[in-house]
Amino acid sequence: MASGLATRGLSSPSPAASEVVGPDFISTLPDAVLTSILSLVPVKDASRTSVLSSCWRNLWKEAPLRLDDASIEPDELTLVFNKLEWSRKAVSRIILNSHHGPIESLRLSRFNRPPLHPAMDRIVESAVQRGLRELTLVSEIYPMENRYWLPPPVLWSNSLHYLSLSGCQFPRVMPPSVFPNLKELRLTAVALPNDLLQVLLSSCRSLETLHFINFEALHLFSISSPSLHKLVWNYSKAPELIIKDVPNLESLIFGEYTTSFCPAVKVLDAPKLEQLGFVCTYFEALQLGRTFLDSQMEPSISKIEASPCQMKVLSSVKTLAIKMELDFNETIPDLLRCFPCLETLDILKEESGDIYDSDSDIWDEQDSLSSLDHLKTVTMKGFSGDQSDVELLKYLVVCGQALRRITLLCSESITEKFVEMKRRELCIEKRASSDLELIFLDDTENLGTWDEHGSLSFLDHLKTITVKGFYGDRSDMELIKYLVVHGNKLRKIALLCSKKKLGKKFVKNIRQQIAIEDRASPDLELVFFRETLKIMIIILCGIDL
Repeated sequence: MASGLATRGLSSPSPAASEVVGPDFISTLPDAVLTSILSLVPVKDASRTSVLSSCWRNLWKEAPLRLDDASIEPDELTLVFNKLEWSRKAVSRIILNSHHGPIESLRLSRFNRPPLHPAMDRIVESAVQRGLRELTLVSEIYPMENRYWLPPPVLWSNSLHYLSLSGCQFPRVMPPSVFPNLKELRLTAVALPNDLLQVLLSSCRSLETLHFINFEALHLFSISSPSLHKLVWNYSKAPELIIKDVPNLESLIFGEYTTSFCPAVKVLDAPKLEQLGFVCTYFEALQLGRTFLDSQMEPSISKIEASPCQMKVLSSVKTLAIKMELDFNETIPDLLRCFPCLETLDILKEESGDIYDSDSDIWDEQDSLSSLDHLKTVTMKGFSGDQSDVELLKYLVVCGQALRRITLLCSESITEKFVEMKRRELCIEKRASSDLELIFLDDTENLGTWDEHGSLSFLDHLKTITVKGFYGDRSDMELIKYLVVHGNKLRKIALLCSKKKLGKKFVKNIRQQIAIEDRASPDLELVFFRETLKIMIIILCGIDL
């Protein structure tokens, strides 16, 4: 069925061809498959399937439910004086009365005031009793007395794997065992004393990912967890942050703006740490294993006897993000020497408030850095093409024998003249790696982000892309073109178009604009569909288009 649908959808881009036609094969599928499909369709659309026929009448009521109260709104023709109140009542009816099946995920953001908290308690407790796996709760942050108190049934839920809390409060006294199977915890503006955090982490034996967002610790803050793989500290501050006894920690990410709060950070016993950043000169001090970096990122080695785990921290790091003013480029060589096995380097350039004369001799005087022996990918965000940018990148181009790609996210509009001039200044013809590719991208719309997502080197593994709501405007085109031209492993891009008319002229124009003939992957297939519910069901069901 899938291949037949794909053939009809692709053979002609006319409106008729983009519709799925023929026998109703979907209704012949087993109920278990249909309920699985319905669990992936928006609640409003899934509930409407109850009127299709008698065999569909109760399917939605038993299907796994994924509910976000922000998406439950009245139709345009429904006369409602208070849409928020209508939405809250609709959510309560769905959870407490209409739907009887398991609940996969629940997000509540419209019960955020104290008078509504009892209703939120009932909804959350009912969801937990029905095997809730993912829960997101958003409450008022200020004043403190308006925050939502997490109900006890959530704490000891065996089914909960993901929990995101914003403006919520934990009970003042925690039970001895909480969140036995929780894998990811996100805390945004949550008041959590250090002693309470220790109880929480010691109980969460399966916790793999931990996010602190807009978090403030008044005293020394210590994080220990034998199961933790990823820690994100974003828009948060503490006088001192100590990360220890984390034998499985692979990713430690400080958000772009977190570094402005100048914490002193110590990372101890993290032998598997592979991804680190942002590292910057705003840190009062940074300790990685037995290596100390001061506020100017100048390294020194502790004379204190160190354990083997402490000594492995720097050599294990493969992805590093740094944030600094490149005018002070004498700090960068020392910093790179600390990471001998580096494969990916991301640089966020900060504009200096003053004018400095960049010392171009700094890089001329450098010996070959051991970190360049493995460096494959470099991304610089905020590239302006000034002397400090060029000198650093020229050194990497000329000395990086393993380099495969340098991506420059430019702070100003790119012209052919600008690109040609910078390629000459970077001595691209003298590159040490014959496979090196130099990419210029316009970052005036803020394409490049690091924070919790990590490096832009995701293209090394990306194979399939589906774009829902494709209009063909400039932002769509720039992104798709970048993926087409640089996605070496890409096999398929499916564009679900919102336009009513999907004609040959529209398709031809899009293919030309995104440079499909210059695609990096010879196996890449670009397919167009008009966005319909049936097409969305096929996509969500995982059927190969």
